[in-house]
Amino acid sequence: MEHAESPIVIPFHLFGFENGINALTVSWFVTLLLFVLFFLVIRNLKTVPTGLQNFFEMVYDFVHGMAEPLVGKHTDFFFPLFFYLFIFIFFSNLMGLIPGSMSPTSRVDINLGMALIIFFSTHIWGIKEKGLLQYLSHFLPPPIPVEPGAALWLKVMIKTISLALLVMMPLIHVIGELVRPVSLTMRLFGNMMAKEKVLAVSILLMLIILGGSPLMDSVAVLPFFLRVFIMILGVLVSFLQAFVFMLLAMVYIGGAVAEHDHEEQAEH
Repeated sequence: MEHAESPIVIPFHLFGFENGINALTVSWFVTLLLFVLFFLVIRNLKTVPTGLQNFFEMVYDFVHGMAEPLVGKHTDFFFPLFFYLFIFIFFSNLMGLIPGSMSPTSRVDINLGMALIIFFSTHIWGIKEKGLLQYLSHFLPPPIPVEPGAALWLKVMIKTISLALLVMMPLIHVIGELVRPVSLTMRLFGNMMAKEKVLAVSILLMLIILGGSPLMDSVAVLPFFLRVFIMILGVLVSFLQAFVFMLLAMVYIGGAVAEHDHEEQAEH
């Protein structure tokens, strides 16, 4: 009885991991790769950027330009977080295009870790800027004004609605805040997992349909062009998902501090 050949795996025995690519191992590799690239750029800075320096300066301008209108005066403080999130997610997504490798962002736990960083940064900084009581007051509904001469039944109805909103609005806000890290996690996970599955299935279907047919010899070069198309599409998807994650992080953190900035401007 013949046994099916076992799939080819790349052995990784680092820190006792089992054979095969491990998402955490790949994420460490991406982190180390970025550290090396940053070091090479910083070690030899030029007035007229070229190569890697030019690439990272373009990314710097892109991320800073996106953050400034959303985060305001706190842009420089949060910029390292936004910059590294974008670069890390982009390079992690690209790892899935390398045969035998995988995208760490196609795992829920990796994405959840990044989403929780955004979640805690948002609320910790919001409390620091506004104070605990003022920050929590934004979870409460605004008061409903009542005219002094209003009828008694209208006052009772408005009072009842106010009490109902006082119970419901904080609950809705809390659920909404808890959904944010879940949404960040599952959006990135779903898109990256779908990208890898769809591309793999597309190639498999093409080989099955053409396999053993007279057309196979005439379209033997097709997989090469298809691979180029897949690479281009994969890079585009990798960029878009890194951009969306970074942009939502800016929106969430910016929402915790932007109102405080507007209040300060109104006072002046």
